[in-house]
Amino acid sequence: MKSPDPGQPSLPDVARLRPRQQMAMECALCARPLGGSGRVLGEVRHRGLLFRLWVCLRDCHR
Repeated sequence: MKSPDPGQPSLPDVARLRPRQQMAMECALCARPLGGSGRVLGEVRHRGLLFRLWVCLRDCHR
């Protein structure tokens, strides 16, 4: 599991994310559609499954 960069926001609780955010279709922080762009915020485990959380390519507006 990768740890987030110190300059990055903390990882959100996967259980509180909507399914589209968990599946990297929407930003894990602001829920905007990612389309073909985005960056990895970090990886977390939830119920034994590994989730790679993606966020907006530019500064995310929570």
